[in-house]
Amino acid sequence: MKQEELRLSDVLKAILEGKKIIFISLAIAFVLGVIHYATTPNEYITKSTLLPVVEQSSRLPGNLGGLAGLAGINLPTNPGSSIPPNLYPDVVGSTPFGLYLIKQEFYFPTIGENLTLEEYFVKHQDISLMQKIFKLPNKIFSLFKNSEPKSGNEIQSDSQTYSSKVKKLSGRESSAISQIRSRVSAEVDLSLGVVTVQVKMQDPIVAAKLVELTHDYLSVYITDYKSSADIRNLEFIEERYEESKQQYFKAQDELAAFKDRNRNIVTAAAQVKEEQLRNEVSIYYNVFNNLAQEVEQAKIRVQRSSPVFNVLEPSYVPLKESSPKLILNVVVFLFLAAALSIGYILVFRPIEK
Repeated sequence: MKQEELRLSDVLKAILEGKKIIFISLAIAFVLGVIHYATTPNEYITKSTLLPVVEQSSRLPGNLGGLAGLAGINLPTNPGSSIPPNLYPDVVGSTPFGLYLIKQEFYFPTIGENLTLEEYFVKHQDISLMQKIFKLPNKIFSLFKNSEPKSGNEIQSDSQTYSSKVKKLSGRESSAISQIRSRVSAEVDLSLGVVTVQVKMQDPIVAAKLVELTHDYLSVYITDYKSSADIRNLEFIEERYEESKQQYFKAQDELAAFKDRNRNIVTAAAQVKEEQLRNEVSIYYNVFNNLAQEVEQAKIRVQRSSPVFNVLEPSYVPLKESSPKLILNVVVFLFLAAALSIGYILVFRPIEK
């Protein structure tokens, strides 16, 4: 126990002896923190809260399911044609959504012209001094890279191969989509059932417009999804409708043929058989009639557009930047400087026991 206390005291003594290094490191870190704060462009965050309209499970009307089962037709219930809200973040983080946004054009007051987000992210977006310093070695190395271009025939054959199989993103598009994914996000609160869309941009007006575009994209995407689901449901019901129609006509023909064959015959077996055939005709007619009604309802659902979500809190143009924060920058730099200087003292300077 005494040995441990002695070791701790030795460590503290070594740190105190190297306090000059620590103070110099803290002073440099303070200056760097202020420089980093001054050279970091302002970022603005705007949010919007959505309440998705979740459809309830829609069952076939009346006793259609039971009647269809008696007739030998299996009709599944429709669990709703809207995608669950917990998939909204995946939609917002998808590549098609990123491509949609980077092709949109906005006016940037600091630049004084209209630009697509792809052009803005690649050519005009401000970055901090630290980011410029970190990117400098890559730029220097890229000047010395010897890239052997392919011949014209190879480029043409490769482009034809890619176009016939998959879509290939350009370097600019890939870089811009990465920026979109880091700046536009959606979060789901499962306990409250709400979705929060957040956008972070260097221009506050562009940030608010991006939230609106995200709303529009989600609305169109989910509406198209619902429409395609309703169309598939309509096609399925129409197929069952045609099947039940044929079965109903067949049951009618069998009943008519039986009555013609047994017109003058009055027996208990004939009466029971006729009653069975009448019951089959009645069952098939009920299924056929209910399916006809369901076909009309499905047609109405295909043509009807319902809202996919309600906007609880719309987006507003932020009045104050969310980052950078002077105190946070200085504290982070001071903490790193203190940790590194103490580590240097303990590792590279001998501790006297």
